[in-house]
Amino acid sequence: MVDLVEEWEDIERYTRCLAECIRAGASYQLRKSKEGIEIKVRVCKFGYSEKFKDPQDPELIKILAFCQKEEFIKVSGVVATDLFFA
Repeated sequence: MVDLVEEWEDIERYTRCLAECIRAGASYQLRKSKEGIEIKVRVCKFGYSEKFKDPQDPELIKILAFCQKEEFIKVSGVVATDLFFA
């Protein structure tokens, strides 16, 4: 389960307080659609999700830069554990 937060700055602040070994499991995912692009970010039990119409939106660029700087793992998709090797 992931607790969703409303403000990106809460994720930034929380991430900076974590030890590097705990932060290593942080991840993000980008999903493109006709309506734009959605980013989802997970740090421990907290998550952040936002949709952007413009892929060049300054807020999206800021979030991506933070994820890359902090070396978050980029996730390409999600599969239930019991189906992974099925």
